[in-house]
Amino acid sequence: MKKRTLLLMLLALTSLTHAQSALKIGDQIPTLAFTDLLNSKATTASSTDLQGKIIILDFWATWCGPCIPAMKNLIQLQNEFPNDLQVIGIAEDKPERLQRFIDNTTSNVWFGLQTAQLKALFPYRILSHSIVINPEGTIVAITSTDNITKEVIHRIKDGKQISLPFKQENIKFDYEADPFPPKDTSQERVLLKGGIEGVSSFSKGYLHDKTYNGRRVTIINQTIPSMYRNLYQISYNRTIFEIDEEKYSYKNPKNKYCLDVITEKADESMYAKGISKLAETFPVKAKLVTRNIPVYVLQVLDETKLKKLITTTQERTFEYRGYEFHGKRIPIKEFVKYIENEAPVPVVDETNCTELLDIDFIFDPQQKGSFKEELAKLGLKLSKAEREVELLVIYE
Repeated sequence: MKKRTLLLMLLALTSLTHAQSALKIGDQIPTLAFTDLLNSKATTASSTDLQGKIIILDFWATWCGPCIPAMKNLIQLQNEFPNDLQVIGIAEDKPERLQRFIDNTTSNVWFGLQTAQLKALFPYRILSHSIVINPEGTIVAITSTDNITKEVIHRIKDGKQISLPFKQENIKFDYEADPFPPKDTSQERVLLKGGIEGVSSFSKGYLHDKTYNGRRVTIINQTIPSMYRNLYQISYNRTIFEIDEEKYSYKNPKNKYCLDVITEKADESMYAKGISKLAETFPVKAKLVTRNIPVYVLQVLDETKLKKLITTTQERTFEYRGYEFHGKRIPIKEFVKYIENEAPVPVVDETNCTELLDIDFIFDPQQKGSFKEELAKLGLKLSKAEREVELLVIYE
């Protein structure tokens, strides 16, 4: 009797584990539960309610820059195929931020938040991430959202097969761990390797690492032009491409590389050594030039408000994600770099601020004028102008 009970327990555990395993292309979906839905007739729904429809589960976020145009494309598809398609955007967001996006967008797309079931069945690390399910409940694509087009929906609707690029992700990759641990942490090293499959593009500066701060930089899965920009510490807005950008497209896995530079002393020579390694390895080169171009200038709007930002902490921290910036004990140039990433042109600092600052900045891209208003709260403003700025030329 005990043996039979143990066997039943094991079978139940196996069944539960199987039910929570990640699904793949060709699998039939189980019943999916959607809770806390927004922009739909009901706050809860089930995949069985959508039987006979194409379902697109899009995992995205309003703070993810590339996710916004991809979601707008799905909204257009939903409007074009109202009876055959249901797009469900699963957002990694605060509910109030998601609601503001919905309020500023006219669509029949449903929006919801991540659940334990969806996370287990459709694991991912890189946004955006789409699961395409045909009317019979079979997964026909796991892909990047921008691969889904009107033609794709027509083919599924007509019962034809589709073949979209598979979004392969290395779910087990530890982004916090040292990707290339050296045998001797004190020795100098320049390591150039191919890309790591299924891993996002990122770089590490070791700001809080006593061993490597100021003497190590690690770049993961970036193209040659992107690595040059990273090492020159220059934004995309300050880059001139005299090469065929498509030839070095990020979409081609063969164009991705990893670079790890460690120097003996903390003097930032790591950047120069990385640049030299790229120049001697690849036909693509980079150089700095100065040109007069349209820019935004960052200026002081209210001196009193700006003075309130002068640091009150001893430890430096610095992080930003999409529409949020949080920095403690930082020079204003770090904030300027962040603004430039959000702006269409280079940003020039004309605040004459030499103090270290504590800055917490959050703006809402769905609310017109939000960026300007939040900037004013810091005592700052942006103005259009023309200035001579240093640009990075990528050439062969």
